[in-house]
Amino acid sequence: MRHKTLVLRRTAFALAVFVLSAGSLSAEKSADLGMELTAAGSWEQDASLIDRLDLRLRGFGFTSRAQMIDKRPAWENIEAGNTAFSGGLYHSTGSRFLYGIQDEAGLPARIRNPWARTVPFVESHKPSVRDLKTEPSSTREAETYLYLGSPQLGPFRGFASAVLDHEWIPAYSWGMAAQLAGKTSLSMEGFFTERTLPPRKASAWFSETPPLPERDFRIYGANVNFNAPLIGFASDWAYSEAFGYGADIYGNAALRLGNKPWRLSLAADGTGERYTGPDGTAAGAGFRNALRLERFGARNGLFRTAVSLRSKGFGEAFERSSAALYYRLPAAPGGKGLFLRPTRFSLTLNRDGSDPDAVLDSAEGTAGFAAGPVSSVFQGTLAGTGGGPGAFPNPAGGYGFNSFKVSGEFSCPVTIFLLKARLGWTVPADKDPIWGVNFSASVRGKSGRFTVKLASEDFPREWIWTLSWRFHYEKTGTGGRRKTETPLPPQSTGNSGK
Repeated sequence: MRHKTLVLRRTAFALAVFVLSAGSLSAEKSADLGMELTAAGSWEQDASLIDRLDLRLRGFGFTSRAQMIDKRPAWENIEAGNTAFSGGLYHSTGSRFLYGIQDEAGLPARIRNPWARTVPFVESHKPSVRDLKTEPSSTREAETYLYLGSPQLGPFRGFASAVLDHEWIPAYSWGMAAQLAGKTSLSMEGFFTERTLPPRKASAWFSETPPLPERDFRIYGANVNFNAPLIGFASDWAYSEAFGYGADIYGNAALRLGNKPWRLSLAADGTGERYTGPDGTAAGAGFRNALRLERFGARNGLFRTAVSLRSKGFGEAFERSSAALYYRLPAAPGGKGLFLRPTRFSLTLNRDGSDPDAVLDSAEGTAGFAAGPVSSVFQGTLAGTGGGPGAFPNPAGGYGFNSFKVSGEFSCPVTIFLLKARLGWTVPADKDPIWGVNFSASVRGKSGRFTVKLASEDFPREWIWTLSWRFHYEKTGTGGRRKTETPLPPQSTGNSGK
């Protein structure tokens, strides 16, 4: 019965693809109309079966989009799972109307939970925008989003947006972008939402967040972003207040000096103890700063060194750190060079001293090579507990073994095929070593790909196979093809050095 249900669902999915394609092809005959159809999915042994269907129709400056994502356990308990439908209408100015589960970017995302993101350098300050999520989610709910962007008015463009969550609670964003002389630009944004937060229970007797009743909550956010060829500056600020919990702020600032070939980037951010993000979740107090120096070379060569430090609050001792070196060698001129040649190297040293009784230091190294059509990457990580005092790894106090990992990955294209293999060895403390192996083979073409993967996370005892696929069809009114893209909202267009 379960197998019959699965076949019926797959048949219904195929019919949906056929019906939508037929309607799109008939509409495409009208002048200036185009159509794109993407069908993708994966089937993992004893885990999940995922299907995604994405249809886009273009014409007269608009793009309409319909999407279906279905995820459910494979074979066993086939009736469980969920199917999500979403859709949107886009305009070439960046304006859009969306309904469904969405990905969020820009100011609202950066002030949501700062510690779940990397340090926000200037290039990280992207404009606020949402788009339909292309991966299934069992924890997210459908939302309604309206974004209105103005046409270009001299050097200025503006926007305003509103989103309603599944409980019809609104959040608002607005802003403007100005293209100044040459490649210099300036943008500013604002954000606001308010809601009633549900009661909260303490997770432990001595929890940092006390039990709280149902309470009113609101948050304000603002951003400024200035970009010029040789300098850039960006900053976010947010102020939150929750009844019975308190008010506090989050802020970040970033500076870029130079562009190419040399670029120096500085960034810092911090939250107060009572700061609460737009979703009503307390982020926790903290402060961090970072520095990054880059040298861009010919033929995509790059040298980068970066350091970041984090503490529990402004003025307190740093307890976490990361220091990294990265070098990507220039590509061989004309695609020719040594048969065996290095492609990139990196070294990263980390310290996590948030628990003084269990300080964890680690070192991670990576080396990449190319031998004819075969590319390879080797990686190793060594972690130990203890060490001497300080913000950075310090072997003076001696280490206790925590773990060791080493792996090698190989890939080789052969005509329409792409073959990959990975071998890894992990040695945890007080446990037996674990071998991990996986192999994959893909068939690639202009219209898509099909991949078969076989993996063992505990070689040779457990094996799991996965099938994945992606097929794409596109047709325009003039018979040509064009790059798939979703119109983006106005943004600061100054050179960010990317």
